[in-house]
Amino acid sequence: MASTRPKRTKIMIAILPDEASAFEAYQLLWRSGISPEHLALVGNGYTSPDRVGLLQPTYFIRRYARYGAYLGAALGVVAGWAIAQIWAVGPLTGWRAQIFALLLGMLALGLLGGLLGATYGVLFKVGTSIACLNSLRQGQYLLLLEGSETLTRRAREILSGYTIPERET
Repeated sequence: MASTRPKRTKIMIAILPDEASAFEAYQLLWRSGISPEHLALVGNGYTSPDRVGLLQPTYFIRRYARYGAYLGAALGVVAGWAIAQIWAVGPLTGWRAQIFALLLGMLALGLLGGLLGATYGVLFKVGTSIACLNSLRQGQYLLLLEGSETLTRRAREILSGYTIPERET
């Protein structure tokens, strides 16, 4: 299962308590006609979380902070140019004032964009990653299915009837 996916695909994540029940659920989906290329079993001894795109939360925060900073800096150049044009008729004239306005706008909006991007990453992008990584740290397993909405709905229906067998410990 690739970490980059087309826009129209959906992901279903099932959290299972132990290796045996995770493998049984995997086999159940496979025997029901769902191709193994759509499935991934994540946990100790199976696929690693990084390989299926469950990255550390700080990755998402840094990524969106960087995007926000780039966008903010670009908008800051435009805002700085506008301020420089206003200053051109005011008391500050000359090329130094214009460069100062461009740099100030780029810096201010770049920092604001980075802050907003990091906030977006925290609020909207790291929740699932944190929950999945916590489950893996507790020794649980994840069964991931990636595919169309019809395929994920079908897998949910198959797994809704699946009960986890009691194990003797």
